[in-house]
Amino acid sequence: MSVNTKSNPIKSNIPPQEFSELVANLLVSCFRGINQSLSKEDALVKKLEQLESVVRKGVRISPASGLGKEIEEFFDRQKTELQFQEEEKDFVKTMALEVAETIRSMLSNSSGLETNISACVENIEKANSIQDILKLKDTFIGEIQKVRDYSQSLNDELEEHRKTSTILAEKLEQSQAEALVDSLTNVLNRAAYNMKIVQLIHEFRRYKEEWALLVLDIDNFKKFNDDYGHQIGDRVLKSVAGTVRNTIRISDHIFRYGGEEFVVILNRVDASFASQLAEKICRQVENDYFVDGDNKLKVTISIGGAIITEEDTESSLFERADQAMYQAKKNGRNQVVMDT
Repeated sequence: MSVNTKSNPIKSNIPPQEFSELVANLLVSCFRGINQSLSKEDALVKKLEQLESVVRKGVRISPASGLGKEIEEFFDRQKTELQFQEEEKDFVKTMALEVAETIRSMLSNSSGLETNISACVENIEKANSIQDILKLKDTFIGEIQKVRDYSQSLNDELEEHRKTSTILAEKLEQSQAEALVDSLTNVLNRAAYNMKIVQLIHEFRRYKEEWALLVLDIDNFKKFNDDYGHQIGDRVLKSVAGTVRNTIRISDHIFRYGGEEFVVILNRVDASFASQLAEKICRQVENDYFVDGDNKLKVTISIGGAIITEEDTESSLFERADQAMYQAKKNGRNQVVMDT
């Protein structure tokens, strides 16, 4: 059987130079994506950087679009999810260490209390009269009360650990069956938020370090869908998510809560600083016009915020921020209202 080597080659309408640039751009997107998922110490990182350098010398590289953009978004989602999972893993380790420390403290302190009570018993045994015993009574009762108080305190702490661990275990188990990154906007999703809020409320109760929760809602979002179609609506969602992600600090988190609503968690802030950061987000979204062909569409958001308090639960904190957001809507939209 012979092979006809003179058969017609595959024809392409893409000029050779343009085709080379297209392939080069896809390669660079792949190199960058793989590198950001690797440790900086990985030997492969340097090799990929060298390859990227070679490609760049031979062909003009333009900003990613089409398939190249999809490749970059895929790696962005992967990176976001891996980073979040690392944070949750660290939190689980911290909780395990806290439980171990509580038990260690219980053992060491109970030993000290036991020594004090033993000393009281010895003194009572040495007493020669009722008067001597009565003098030791208050000390003995005081030591017993210390044992009761300390035991109750540790039991309460261990019970708090148990409750938090149970909730977190349920969230982690649920997360194994679903992605933690929203496929449209490339930010963390509702499942990731449900996990994060458990961690942050636990840490606040233990360390008393304030943080803020912001609820963001795109103003008149239905109008974008109705006037321009759902594809434009999706692009508005991606644009807003990207602007917010680029505006917040590296220690903060953005989640797509549902529909056109997002949640931002601002770490280590008081009410004043949280209000400033929320205002910055609001103004940045307003300034970043969304361009669709010849149309220059103005997008704004309304933001409601709340600072965590001792009385807050997961639902009450969100409810306070959500109500503040609706108040911002009532006040005319495109503004920030903080619950105080």
